[in-house]
Amino acid sequence: MKSKWIKSALVILLALCLAALCACGNPDADVDAAPDPEQNGATQTLKVGMAGLDIKTACIIIAKQLGYFEEEGVDVQFETISNLADGLTAVDQGKLDILPFGVIPTCTFVAQGSDVVVFGGTISEGSEIIVTADKAGSINSAADFRGQRIGCYRMETGHMVIKGFLREAGIDTNADTQFIYLDSQASIVEAVKKGEVDMGFVNSGYGYIAQQSGLVVVARAGDFVADFPCCRQTTSRAALTAKRQALVKFEIAALRGYMTYLTDHQTAIDALVDYCGQDAKYVEAVMYGLAGEYDHAMIISLDPNKNKVVEFYEIMQANGDIAADTAFKMADHVDVTIYEDALNEMISREPDNAIFSQLRDEFAVNNF
Repeated sequence: MKSKWIKSALVILLALCLAALCACGNPDADVDAAPDPEQNGATQTLKVGMAGLDIKTACIIIAKQLGYFEEEGVDVQFETISNLADGLTAVDQGKLDILPFGVIPTCTFVAQGSDVVVFGGTISEGSEIIVTADKAGSINSAADFRGQRIGCYRMETGHMVIKGFLREAGIDTNADTQFIYLDSQASIVEAVKKGEVDMGFVNSGYGYIAQQSGLVVVARAGDFVADFPCCRQTTSRAALTAKRQALVKFEIAALRGYMTYLTDHQTAIDALVDYCGQDAKYVEAVMYGLAGEYDHAMIISLDPNKNKVVEFYEIMQANGDIAADTAFKMADHVDVTIYEDALNEMISREPDNAIFSQLRDEFAVNNF
């Protein structure tokens, strides 16, 4: 009986060893590998960090409201973040897949060694300079910034690119100007009203609100530095690898949202009003401007614009916002292929669409 037991055990052990050897010899025989949902047709989920009811991410909101993500086969779930730094931390830790806000936190995290990646755009420019009505028309050149007390918010890009613009014009941004950091854009509006600062940098939504309260949009950062990146779409390297096809589908749906934004204003406005709860006039002002009343500053664009993102990173280094001697290069943290694949798909669907052809031409200029 004992001999039979030993023989049986040896047979089982031999079978296990042979199975292990076969698995090692066959790289495809990974019995523990998790199934790839993109291979079996399952719908992948993307968790997207949203900053309250902010509508700068208009294309993404429109795509969500109108069901484009669902039609493209990706489950997009919005999750509210308390601030951009927390949002990007969640991306870095794999708790969120996408943060479509901010370029400052992305550059900051990259400079500190985080492996986060820009794969698309949200808006460019969008920064306005507000003053009291008696100073209307006072800011037209770099020289007009001399001696000014300038209210700004650390997560607002306009004041950062203007610092670079002023340095190139020979103005010392420490001695010739005074940049005063406040805790929010609402605080900047109040500081300008009270005369605590001479001017303030705010985003388009706050520019419109400031104008309604009697202040004046005296200039836009884009008047001095064109096409600088504001909000970008950022993911982690891990998500970029594991969920690449889902990200392409996400971008396809966002491009469809962009088309709606461009060609069907009323549908876009209705979708954004439904999302944010603001009145239609506010949404129209921020997204399209109001003839004779308000000229919006935001440029909606899903292009990652690698060239400008790298340039902005270098401006942050020169400003001292991130370490000048960081070993990490922003060029290594921009992936242009997600957007490129999505754009090519839209062109294949609508080969005669002049808008997509123009986006392809712009992509070639912006990313190589």
